[in-house]
Amino acid sequence: MPSLLERLAGTDGYAADLDLTEGLAPGELLEGVELEGCRLEGCVLEKAVLRDCTFTDCTFTGCNLSMADLAGSRFTDCRFVDCKALAVQWSRAAPAPLSTRPWDLERCRLDLGSFRDTEAAGSRFTDCSLREVDLAGADLRRAVLTGCDLSGATFAGTDLREADLVGASGYVVDPAENRVRGMRVDAVAAAGILRAMGLVVEG
Repeated sequence: MPSLLERLAGTDGYAADLDLTEGLAPGELLEGVELEGCRLEGCVLEKAVLRDCTFTDCTFTGCNLSMADLAGSRFTDCRFVDCKALAVQWSRAAPAPLSTRPWDLERCRLDLGSFRDTEAAGSRFTDCSLREVDLAGADLRRAVLTGCDLSGATFAGTDLREADLVGASGYVVDPAENRVRGMRVDAVAAAGILRAMGLVVEG
């Protein structure tokens, strides 16, 4: 099977409305390409380097992006569904200021990754595993993290105003260290937050 580099050869760095199943070898570099409206399905991009690429209205389904390097790449209005993306430094991606939903991930495994200091307001994480993910300093205003496993996730200086964490599990957010006004949580999480504030929850 040809690699993604070979599939995109001859496109002059721009491709639109393609169905892509090709991957990249570990350490292989994809640089400066622009994909628009493409559907990447089952692509193996583990440990690949995606440098200064632009993805617009693309859908990643069942792809493996574990330990991929997103150095300077921009994802605008893209969706990730059923993807495995362990230990990815999402904070290395370029901001996508024109995107109403910077990150849209559903049923993805994102453990051990980092969104530290990222501009992710309005992002959606649905039924994702975010175990031990670094969310320190991230702007998650109005973000949706419903049904996510946040066990061991780091919240420090995180902006969670009006974020929706109903149904998320495994986390404790200290209101003294994070911005939480308007954050939506369920009763179990609320009890944990009160304990973090030093209050005793009974009954």
